Amino acid sequence: MARIETNDYIDWINQRAMRGKSFFNKDDFKGAFANITEGALAVALSRLVGAGRIVSPWQNFYVIVPIQYKLKGEVPPSYYIDELMQFLGRKYYVSLLTAAGLHGAGHQRAMSFFVTMDGTALRNAVRSGTKLLLFQKKNIDLRFTHEVRTEGGYMNVSSPLMTALDLVQDERKVGGLSRVAEILYELAEKFELNEGQLELIKQYGSPILQRLGYLLRMLELDELENQWFDLCKKASVKFKYVALKPSVEKHEHDERDKRWKIIINHDIDIDDI
Repeated sequence: MARIETNDYIDWINQRAMRGKSFFNKDDFKGAFANITEGALAVALSRLVGAGRIVSPWQNFYVIVPIQYKLKGEVPPSYYIDELMQFLGRKYYVSLLTAAGLHGAGHQRAMSFFVTMDGTALRNAVRSGTKLLLFQKKNIDLRFTHEVRTEGGYMNVSSPLMTALDLVQDERKVGGLSRVAEILYELAEKFELNEGQLELIKQYGSPILQRLGYLLRMLELDELENQWFDLCKKASVKFKYVALKPSVEKHEHDERDKRWKIIINHDIDIDDI
């Protein structure tokens, strides 16, 4: 059996990249080299990673490092997230702070990348220099996502309205309601508040819809607030009094917003908006 040299592996990587195939998995690699042992396979892949030729953002999944990222030795998740989710067999969309940043709202921290996906939970982890924050959702409706082009292909990104609803729902994980309000102020002008969004509204509990409406009122976005109120009524949403901040205790003396039926048990800082 002929000895396989490091240059043979590098040639395979280069040829694959030239054909526009920037991603591969362990089986692809093993299939390209007949009779390679598991040990030799692990050593070869380790050396390619060490040489900065490839990165492995997930076990058994590899990205050929594009020339523009070779000096850093890190590849942003936007480059490979769609291929990775296909590899994992997950339906997904880029969400929360990352999606808001892509829509021009807020200033997303470059070291975190938010993804919502279906299936069983996976641990958050630092992958190729960036923290992947993974959120689970039972049913993902891609009708309310946008395909955004990336250097590696494209990725699914939640629409501005879907992003807002997720931010309100997961406010504790993104910096709290004041942070969400700050982002909403920039994001709200991009909402599509029409009957095409009725199915999206029905995918969220009424407390989330009410809190979003109250935040629009707090931000004095009157026209959008009225449109949102009308849309909730068209979706036959039933309002009951709920706490603005579920994790904070309610008191009898808390003020109440009658329109959105919100118990105001938390102060939102919007002075800087």
